[in-house]
Amino acid sequence: MKKKNINRPISEFSSVSPFFFLLFRFKTAGNAWKFIGTIIKDFFFLQWSRKLHIRKIPVLRVDTEIDEKIPFSPSHVTDYMSFVNFFVKPFDFLKKRLGYKDAAPYMNLYLKYLTSIYSNAAKIYRFCMSTTLRPRYLKKQKFRAIHFFDPHLLCVPSIHVAIAAGSYFWFMQAFETGLLSKEEAEERLKEIKKQTIAIIESVLFVKQHSVNCVPMALYMITSTMNKSFLKVTTASEFIDELFANTNEILPDDKKIITEHFHYMYERAFLENEYSDDWETAIKHWLITHAKETGQKIPYSFC
Repeated sequence: MKKKNINRPISEFSSVSPFFFLLFRFKTAGNAWKFIGTIIKDFFFLQWSRKLHIRKIPVLRVDTEIDEKIPFSPSHVTDYMSFVNFFVKPFDFLKKRLGYKDAAPYMNLYLKYLTSIYSNAAKIYRFCMSTTLRPRYLKKQKFRAIHFFDPHLLCVPSIHVAIAAGSYFWFMQAFETGLLSKEEAEERLKEIKKQTIAIIESVLFVKQHSVNCVPMALYMITSTMNKSFLKVTTASEFIDELFANTNEILPDDKKIITEHFHYMYERAFLENEYSDDWETAIKHWLITHAKETGQKIPYSFC
């Protein structure tokens, strides 16, 4: 292991160089190209094909009255837009801390994991897409970019939440293997966790998702990975830390939001115990939500 960059924050590593050494070096090219292909097929093309009416997948509104307790806060857009840098920079960190050869096995595992999140989420998106009522706020360039490039049809489960939380949980496990010294691992994990929470909170502050999108994403991660990777208790403890340090939400409202996160997460996970596959719990909730809110999912999709 190289001692260089040992004290350098992950946020200061490159978000550009990984696209070159991952995609064009032999040990990682296969998994890197598969990851890119999955994003294009299962996220961008899937969403835009519905936006352009090429596909006829139903779309539901999934926001609730609880979402009104979270103010629209444009200042959080920077955290929201940091999403790609958040999961790309760790590749440069691993390469420069371990060297490409030693880092390649870990980078491949991380790539496969990220790919699985996109492909798993697409199983729900192909069944039913979802959206929320977001303010048409165009005063800042970042918001103009969001409204121009994002059709806003893939809310449940939230990819932002799944990738951010999933990355944190992945590195939590990776560091337990002795990848780094205990002291460095603890500091790295603190940084990753802080960014993870900021990104997850931002999706609600900028109204890109609802309070239903967060627990469903955490449920998807829990139910699609080995139980030794992410325990239910670990996910539940993580939920308690969301919005814990913000002053933008009233204490009583924080409690209601947290309780809703727990309820939705536990409801889905308990239902999964009696299902053949993890998707059933989310699909069932979407159908139930549609009925309760006077929306419709065509019978052919149920």
